Amino acid sequence: MKQRTLLSTLSSFYSFPLIIRSYIIIFFLLLTRSTVCSVNPKFQACEPKTCGGDTNHQNISFPFYIISKQNSYCGLPDFGLTCSHDGFPIVNLAGDLYTVQNIFYNNQSLRVSIPALSGLSTTECIAPVRNFTGHSKRFSVASKQKQVLLFYGCENMQEHSIGCSAENRTRSVVALYGDDVDNLKLALKNCRGTVRVTRVEDEKGGVEEALRRGFLMNWTAKNCSECSNSGGRCGFDEEDYAFRCHCRDRIDSESCYSEPDAGLQ
Repeated sequence: MKQRTLLSTLSSFYSFPLIIRSYIIIFFLLLTRSTVCSVNPKFQACEPKTCGGDTNHQNISFPFYIISKQNSYCGLPDFGLTCSHDGFPIVNLAGDLYTVQNIFYNNQSLRVSIPALSGLSTTECIAPVRNFTGHSKRFSVASKQKQVLLFYGCENMQEHSIGCSAENRTRSVVALYGDDVDNLKLALKNCRGTVRVTRVEDEKGGVEEALRRGFLMNWTAKNCSECSNSGGRCGFDEEDYAFRCHCRDRIDSESCYSEPDAGLQ
């Protein structure tokens, strides 16, 4: 019965004019190719995203991902970012939130700043920030970052003030470089509040501007260049706890240049 049906179908096919038969063959070839070469949904999902603000347009990609816009398999654990109201990415470092000013994927570093000190032009008084330890599970402070001490509840040091102190609004917050010995002695005499330690990348524009720009940190993670250079998008398999390269047509353990890995397609 099946043989008769097949013969009937072939007979009907060959009854068409040659040009019609050619179009039918082309159609089925394109349909088959489209089915075989369907795009890997994880490749599509891991397209770089931005926080969407007017002032910051940096693309977020592996090892980072935006928690509200991208799936967790597009980045690594501990690299999930949120977005601030003004469109800047926010990273959580050992329980403290920092504004991400720039991400430098080529050398695996980023510039971060303390949110309370990133917009010092505001009229709000500055609450004490937490001491910065300089290390978390995957992040560490880059070398040659300068130490800055923040003194709260100060008076008679307006030249070094960066704003009023939330601890005592009639007094100020003074920011001094760690090697400014003479002014550090004055601050110890004229400040009665909390003392905190942070970092800045350089002294360009003075300490207030340096605090706005922030400091550099390095991260430790699988380098994405081999995968991205092959046209893939890097990701992570949370079940196997392993790096993955999301290619257009499959998932690979290294890059889209390599032979497909059995079980990962």
